[in-house]
Amino acid sequence: MKTALFLLFIAFSNFFSAQISGKDTFEKIKSEAAKYVIDTTAVPEDRLTQEIRKLRAAKGGFNINEVLLFKIGEDKAKGEITAAEAEKAEQYITSGDGKRSLDNAVIWIYRKHFTLSEIKKITRFYQSSAGQKMAENFSVIILESTVAAEKIMGKLKKGK
Repeated sequence: MKTALFLLFIAFSNFFSAQISGKDTFEKIKSEAAKYVIDTTAVPEDRLTQEIRKLRAAKGGFNINEVLLFKIGEDKAKGEITAAEAEKAEQYITSGDGKRSLDNAVIWIYRKHFTLSEIKKITRFYQSSAGQKMAENFSVIILESTVAAEKIMGKLKKGK
């Protein structure tokens, strides 16, 4: 699960901080991860929170909630967790305290990194045809990029 979450983190970091390149990106990620403290407290019900929710809805299915559900299904298929454990985890992520905590944590993260004006601009992008296409294809692009990187590194290991 750590690998999937790390790849997701990398993907979002690269997407939202295109002006930072290569080594600097990883240094920033490493630094931010080291000092990150999760905040799942209730978020203010203000315009910024409303816009963040609107953005998350406009972006569609590729969000941390969906990644966790996918990972739970994957762990179940591999036999790493039982069907009952998977159902309990899915229920926790999709409703009640788990969903609320995760949603609050994500909203606090957005609030830390973006202003209301920036969130509105990003939302407008995701509401555009290009943004919708990006939302529909982003996870596939990240997956295909990861597979390409793995295959290229495999050639190095084989000496080709």
